[in-house]
Amino acid sequence: MTDLVIRELRPADRHVLVFVFAHLGHESRVRRFHTVKRELTPAELDGLTAVDGWHACALVAWSPVPRAPVGVARYVRGERFDVAELAVAVADDWQRHGVGTALVLALRDHATRAGIRRFTGPVLADNRAALALVRRLGPDVVVRAHAGVADVSAGWRGPREP
Repeated sequence: MTDLVIRELRPADRHVLVFVFAHLGHESRVRRFHTVKRELTPAELDGLTAVDGWHACALVAWSPVPRAPVGVARYVRGERFDVAELAVAVADDWQRHGVGTALVLALRDHATRAGIRRFTGPVLADNRAALALVRRLGPDVVVRAHAGVADVSAGWRGPREP
């Protein structure tokens, strides 16, 4: 989607996360948080906006005019320097329009510049869209499902790989 504007989330962008969360339906919230979630607590907002562009980074996708936040992708570096956990949320009305793909590929490029070469994370095993999105990250994808949850791991070499 060429009309999207993607920029880094800043620590002061709590309102952006609240807006995107408000545009996630029940099923989208369960798929993102793996539980029923009615709101983001102040402590959760603190954690989600604790970004430094290196250990933790989040990107926000903004819709065409009128500009509004429609999705967020975030990584947090793990114990290994080159591995980070990935999380993505896209407003219901914007799902299946390439927003998640644009965000994740832009986040992968940012992560690559920060020395990260692999994203990991849990995905509900029946979330086909999320599993397809992970497979776009690079040639080295591992999915291990157990008890309805898939632990995914996607690796790449550098910014030029598909």
